[in-house]
Amino acid sequence: MISIALGAAYAALIALLGVLFGYPLDPVLIGLAVPAALAFFARRETWAPVWCLGAVTALVVLGEIVGSGERIEIGGVLVGAGPQWIGALVAGWPRLLVLVGAAGLRRGQERPRRRKALGVAAVLAVIATACTAFGTTLSGGLLVWALVGNAVAFAVAGFLLLRSGLVLPVLLLAVGALLAGFDEQLVDVGTPAATHLLLWPAYLAVALLASGLEALVRRIRRRA
Repeated sequence: MISIALGAAYAALIALLGVLFGYPLDPVLIGLAVPAALAFFARRETWAPVWCLGAVTALVVLGEIVGSGERIEIGGVLVGAGPQWIGALVAGWPRLLVLVGAAGLRRGQERPRRRKALGVAAVLAVIATACTAFGTTLSGGLLVWALVGNAVAFAVAGFLLLRSGLVLPVLLLAVGALLAGFDEQLVDVGTPAATHLLLWPAYLAVALLASGLEALVRRIRRRA
């Protein structure tokens, strides 16, 4: 219950900041309470989700202060021009949920069996892909390529986390999805979120490279 209350308080805080920066109250904003509540709930095991939530919030507030867009009223309708940082955060709450969830995952004392790890990783991959693809304009074969590929990428990263405790792959995928979603709202030309979904082989390759580096660093630290 405390986590739910803190999540609602976070959504209210973003609403207040939005009003201060000239945004209208958006009912979709309540969705921010979901990743925020999860972050505060996971703090019992690790503070990483709360730190991620705080870092994203600081980025958004800094963006509004340094380079916020203009919001003018035309014919009784509020129209925004330029970067809409808080708007990007509100629209991207499903991707924020992926980042917070990824930061909250941690391997237990005992590694799950391979079959169980594959099952859990597959479920998490489906959820993460659905959140990452939320609101995409892709259709047809491109959409199938993007959904299947991103599910595979998240499944591989999740399996590495559950079986080997490698954190970097899943975090890199989550951060990439969040930033692509932000770019979708902050730029006037192009579709970064759709492009991100289509380029999943590159992100998977980077994630695998990061897993190798993380494993190497851990081995060196153990021998030191």
